[in-house]
Amino acid sequence: MEKILEIHNITKKYGDLTAVDDVSLDIYEGDLIGLLGHNGAGKTTLFVMLAGLTMQTSGNIKVCGKNIEKNMMDLKKNISFLPDNTLYYENLTAKQNLEYFSELADADKSKVPELLEIVGMSKWADKKVGEFSKGMTQRIGFAQALVKDPKVIFLDEPTSGLDPKARIEMNLLLKKLNEKGIAIVISSHVLSEIKDICSKIAIMKQGKLVAYNTLENLCKQEKSNSILLETKDVEKTASILKSIKDISFFQQDDVFKITSETDIRESLVSILNENHVPVLTLEYEKEDLYDIFEKYYQVA
Repeated sequence: MEKILEIHNITKKYGDLTAVDDVSLDIYEGDLIGLLGHNGAGKTTLFVMLAGLTMQTSGNIKVCGKNIEKNMMDLKKNISFLPDNTLYYENLTAKQNLEYFSELADADKSKVPELLEIVGMSKWADKKVGEFSKGMTQRIGFAQALVKDPKVIFLDEPTSGLDPKARIEMNLLLKKLNEKGIAIVISSHVLSEIKDICSKIAIMKQGKLVAYNTLENLCKQEKSNSILLETKDVEKTASILKSIKDISFFQQDDVFKITSETDIRESLVSILNENHVPVLTLEYEKEDLYDIFEKYYQVA
């Protein structure tokens, strides 16, 4: 896969405030990255820098191997940024709005019908944008992001304010665009959506990038110390667990969740076998994205 963006130790300061603090990451063709973080974590500031709308205070950004300080137009040509709540000319049609933005971007406006088809808006090409729902307007935003035929698209809360049906449609559209080889970076507060559609997860906290990897690898790195146990004899199991030192547990229905600083699975099986308690399930609890996100934000 082609490396599209190389971000090395970039920092953005506004006076005494450090909005983005020494962030490094690489973005490849076909990446679909979910960018997570609380409000004020630096997500939007990072997007604005990577879209070439403001310069970093320090650090280095390369697009397709070229340093942007010498090739800013290469960055702007290859990157699209769609902020939350993009405004359009409500008295113009969808087609007219996209033709206008194509001219601003020095792009081929003859591609507008094709872009409307890609985002599922061909039927409404000649309708005024002022008549559109939030979801329809957001689709026009995706089409606008595509007018330059970019290699990377940054989307700031793309499903914010959409109803559940529109969210599903937007996520399907994102996958469709990503399958064309476009790298997509999404900032969102909806962890379930990020988990479902993104191939990589990035987490920002207080301007720093504190995690960047696939969800699978993040789960491996943040291995749970909670063991799930299910047996055929709940009462006897509870009695046995109470006798074991240095563990804590609680019971939810027929499953015991055991917390231990060491891996006690082998010794636990032995004890249960000695007491003739058949084991149905004994495994470490799998971390999910919510658990991982919370762990990073609990760290001081």
